[in-house]
Amino acid sequence: MAYIAVAGIAVSIGTSLLGAEASKKEAKKQRDLMFNLKMAEIASNEAIKYEEIKTIAETERIRILTDSLGKYREALQKESTIRLRDTWIYIAGLGCGTSAIYAVSLMFSKSKSNGNA
Repeated sequence: MAYIAVAGIAVSIGTSLLGAEASKKEAKKQRDLMFNLKMAEIASNEAIKYEEIKTIAETERIRILTDSLGKYREALQKESTIRLRDTWIYIAGLGCGTSAIYAVSLMFSKSKSNGNA
C-alpha cells in the first residue's frame, strides 16, 4: 500500500511539474502575443500619424496653390481691365486725331475754294 501511496505522490508531483511547465509555456506564449499585439498597435498608430501629417501637408500645399491661383486671377482681371481701358483711350485718341486732321483738311479745302472764287 505504501508503494501505491508513493506512486500516487510521484504521479501527482510529475503531473504538477508537467502542468507547471505547460502553464509556463502558455504564459510565455500569452506574453509574446501581447507584445506582438502592442507592437502592431504602435506601428499602426505610427502609420496613422504619418498619413495624418502627409494629409495636413498636402492640404496646406493645396491651400497655398489655391491662394496663388486666386491672386493670379485677380491680377489678370486687373491687367485685362487696364488694357481694355487703355484700348478705349487709344481708339478715342485715334478718332479725335483723325477728326482733327479731317477738320483741318476741310478747312483748307474750303479756304482754297473761297480764295479761288
